[in-house]
Amino acid sequence: MGGLSSGVNDGSQATIQVGNGLTTSLMQLLQAEDIQPGSSPSYETCKAIYNYHPLGSKMADAPLNMAQSQKRELSIPDAPEEELIQAFEAEWARTGKVGCDVLIHNTMKTARIYGIASIIVGARDVDPDEPLDVWKLHKQELYFNVLDPLNTAGSLVLNQDPNAADYQKPQTLRVGGQVYHPSRACIMMNEQPIYISFTPSAFGFVGRSVYQRALFPLKSYIQSMITDDIVTTKAALIIAKLKSPGSITDNRTHYFWQFKRNAIKAAQSGNV
Repeated sequence: MGGLSSGVNDGSQATIQVGNGLTTSLMQLLQAEDIQPGSSPSYETCKAIYNYHPLGSKMADAPLNMAQSQKRELSIPDAPEEELIQAFEAEWARTGKVGCDVLIHNTMKTARIYGIASIIVGARDVDPDEPLDVWKLHKQELYFNVLDPLNTAGSLVLNQDPNAADYQKPQTLRVGGQVYHPSRACIMMNEQPIYISFTPSAFGFVGRSVYQRALFPLKSYIQSMITDDIVTTKAALIIAKLKSPGSITDNRTHYFWQFKRNAIKAAQSGNV
């Protein structure tokens, strides 16, 4: 919360401090002087932009929403098509208890936010490092988890040796020390990796966040919002009439009225 304090220094001069103690993620983003054109966003910065920036969700979600806005057309020739399509759509809608569309959307959204994301499939009483038996899937209780770069940090750095077989290719997925079999994980990157180009938001030499090229304009957008708010507040400000303290005042009364005048002026503009 904002703070407002006053005092009298040794030189018998009144001082006033109108503090803004806002520590929101957007304010931290605004006040980060090291964000310049060409800066790369960190993991926390990308999370703050998506959660709080007016354009954060739109940049990450809008293309996915558009791609999934139309219902797919299914065709199964030489078969009881209608019954099979109904069964497929029913299973598609209840997979993972939220539906495949939601799982796909969340995975791709996370990849766009940070630069890389993963989705894993688990089964009760089956070790994650073992493949699933496709003939027993109907008997198993499956679950799906979407993982962001912090969940998989250290396992998706990607090899930068041009002579290696796994050069810039995701290999083993590890989460909290637990290794997942390749058949039980899908790793998605937003854009392709560039040689020795490290992505701070993804903790590896992988894809890039959709916010990377727009980081400085996104910061400027917040500054414009605050400026607009200040101008609007100034335009609507009702000037408060201060009652005169009288002709005879002591130092304490003088400092109080000076403090009050300054507080009213500063509080409406943030000292701008």
